[in-house]
Order: sequence, then C-alpha cells, then structure tokens
Amino acid sequence: PGKPRQIWTQGETENNSRWFPTIDKPNERCTQEMYLTVDDNFVTLSNGRLISSKKNPDGTRTDYWHMDLPHAPYLFMVAIGEFSVVHDEWKGKPVDYYVEPEYEPYARRIFPYTPEMLTFFSDILNYEYPWQKYSQVVVRDYVSGAMENTTAVIFGEFMQGTDRELVDELTNEKIVAHEMFHHWFGDLVTCESWANLTLNEGFANYSEYLWLEHKYGKDEADFHRIQELQGYLQSAEQGIHPLMHFTYDDKEDMFDAHSYNKGGLVLHMLRNYVGDEAFFASLNKYLVDNEFSDVEGHELRLAFEDVTGEDLNWFFNQWFYEEGHPELKVDYDYDDETGEVIVEVAQTQNAEEMPPIFILPVDVDVYVNGEVQRHRILINQRKQEFRLPAPADPELIVFDGDGMLLAKIDESKSEEEYISQLKLAPNILHRLKAMQELRESDSPEVQALFKQTLSDDFWLLRLFATNLVELDDETEP
Repeated sequence: PGKPRQIWTQGETENNSRWFPTIDKPNERCTQEMYLTVDDNFVTLSNGRLISSKKNPDGTRTDYWHMDLPHAPYLFMVAIGEFSVVHDEWKGKPVDYYVEPEYEPYARRIFPYTPEMLTFFSDILNYEYPWQKYSQVVVRDYVSGAMENTTAVIFGEFMQGTDRELVDELTNEKIVAHEMFHHWFGDLVTCESWANLTLNEGFANYSEYLWLEHKYGKDEADFHRIQELQGYLQSAEQGIHPLMHFTYDDKEDMFDAHSYNKGGLVLHMLRNYVGDEAFFASLNKYLVDNEFSDVEGHELRLAFEDVTGEDLNWFFNQWFYEEGHPELKVDYDYDDETGEVIVEVAQTQNAEEMPPIFILPVDVDVYVNGEVQRHRILINQRKQEFRLPAPADPELIVFDGDGMLLAKIDESKSEEEYISQLKLAPNILHRLKAMQELRESDSPEVQALFKQTLSDDFWLLRLFATNLVELDDETEP
C-alpha cells in the first residue's frame, strides 16, 4: 500500500540480455529503437528522443523512443511509472526530471545544478555534451545507487526529498555529477572489458572532486578527497588488486573502492604531476580519439604522452597495473652547519604484497620565518635522504604540500610544529591532521588557536574546533 507501480531496468553489468537479445558486453555498440505500450496513465522513459506517442483504441498508448548514436547494450534502459516530469533545457536540448508527483515542486533541488554541470563539464573537457537529451528519474526499490544509462539516468528513492530535507546536503550534487560525467567517460568512451572498469568509474568518481572544487572551492574538494582516501585504505585492509584487474573472480567484484576511490585518487595525482593545462588537454584528446568506441588503459596513457611529450609508463605501470600503495615513514632534521633541512623517507609497505619501491614525485614545503619555499623531490628508493636549503631552522616542514599523494604517511612532529602547521599550512589535509594531533593538548596556546579556528573559512575546521574548545564567557559565538 502506498507504493507506486513502476517498471525499471538495470543493465550493468550483463543483465539487459535477459529482456532483449544482444551481445551483452561493454565493447559492443549499437543504436536502438524502443516501442513501449502502456496504460495511458503511465509515463515512459528510454534512451534518446521520444519520436512519437500514439493513443491506442484499447486505452493504451505506444511511445516510440529512438537513440541514433551508438552506445553499449548495458546502457539501454526503460522506466515506466506515474511520474511528474519537470522540464528544463540546456543549449536547446531537453533536460527533464522525473519524480513522484508529491516531489514535483522540489525536482530541481533533487537533481541540483544539472544545466550548470552540463556547462561546466563541457567547458573543462572542451568537448560539448554529445547526446540528444539529459533525463533523470527516481525509482523505488532500486538495486543500485544510480546508473548512467545514456541520456536517461536512474536514481534510487533516497534522492527524493523536500526543500527542508535537502538543505545543506551535497550527496545529491555529487551523485548527479558522477552519473553525468559518465556520459563522457563510460557512455561516449567505454571500458573495453570489466577488468578496465576504472576507466568508467575512476573518472566519474573524480568528477565529484572537480565539481566541488568549481562550486565550493578547494577545501570542500580536498575534504571529499580525504574521505575517498579513507574509504580506499579501509577497503585495502581486506585485500588489494590492480586497478586494471584481469584476474577477478566475478565481474561484479570490480565495483569496489579500487575502481571508484583509488581510480579517482590516481587521476588526481596524475593531474598534479602534469598540471591542469596538460591534464585537461589530455582528457580532450582521449575523448576525441576514442569517441563512440571502447578503450583499455594504454589508450589513456598514449593520450597523455602525446600531449605532454613524456614517457608515462612508470606512472601507469605502478598505479594502474600494479597493486597497493606506498607506506612512508618520514623524519625531519636540520643541519646548522650546512643550512639544510634533512628529510628522510623510507618506504615500508610489504614488498611481498605490492611493489617494494614506488616512484613518487612529491613537493616538500619548508617554512622559515612565515615564508614558504617549495621543493620537488623524487622518491625512487626504499630509503632516501634529501637535503634542502633553508636559511634557518624552519618552524614547519610539510611533506606532500598539495596533499595529493595516495599513501599512508607516518611522520613525527612536535607540538610546536603542529601548532605552526595549523597556522600556516594551506591544505585542509594538513590543518585537520594538526588539529587531530593537538586535541589532547592542555597548552594555553593550543586552546587559543582552537578558539581562532572557530572563525576559520572552512566549516569542517570550525566544526572540529567546537569539540575541542573549552568554552568560556570570552568565547565569541
């Protein structure tokens, strides 16, 4: 009782062949025509454009949907129900939101910023959204979170809510971005096999970072990255495998925190290494060269090599074709006689489970008298010592200044150094780490610093500070 009658499909991985004959593999492509005959009170949705809608003498209606651009069979879809449809558009293309009637007033909040995202992703990729329309529908009892069916994305019922329920909630935004980005990475350019799934899901995962960075700033995006890293590391405790995983037991096993979280984290490191201009130019070349076709990992590498002029086999081999991640022990010292900072780095990951040595270009920020000097070092040995010039004993040294490394990092710092880190380090990863390390301190200086953090620009640090500050009459609201 109270549950709407609906029909919906879920194709990924190889389930659409249960209801129409097809070669049910991601490296297959075809166009489609779909005729749906339903009772006239039902709304239908499928891929492509609605060409006609014909009422029949028996009280039914036949809708004819046509997708004239080739895509993979697992992306075919049907949704049927008593939906309210809210119409929008982007550059003359229909943008429609399908929700249960009671949620019609909130449809644009349920699928937030959809036209703006279409513009943003088209612009950063320099490749305009290529499909005929963009529709999004919420269904009941869905077997997944959401699914990037070409031009017709399905979402679970958790997306629906009123303005009050959706306030201050980024979940819907991240999921809308994720499924939309698939229309370039997954729908336009599709993984050749499920072993290469991260070429779909890693990119969709990273789109969430890109959107948050664009809309809310780097702090919000970096906090999202921290959560993704924690999710991957927790998953890795249960087992690791390469991103390109050709020996999986079951194709469904590929939908894990490797293909999603690690895939996005690796793309962020690649962006940091080559720089924004080369990163997005490489993505554009990858899309242009491989549009409406299937790909393997080396085609992504070749696009980046063509743009940058670099041999990137070392990066792709260790991050895509090897498994695991570095575990680093980092120690610091200062040599008064030579005026040098000493940074000692040891790779401590289990050499029997993963590569004993990762190649890691990383930045070290040295703060002297409040001014910062950045040094790029290359870690390529099991144990290394780096000597960096500094005019005086620094108040702070920050390893991985951009907070981009996919690694476990163990470092020892004094209370004074963590105080400086909270004051000086711009990246939320390092500031949050400092607050965590200082939370047990009873130092008046630390308490004063926590009170200052109540006015920090980023909400997470303000929230963290409320749990650490000893409130008194002088604490400002």
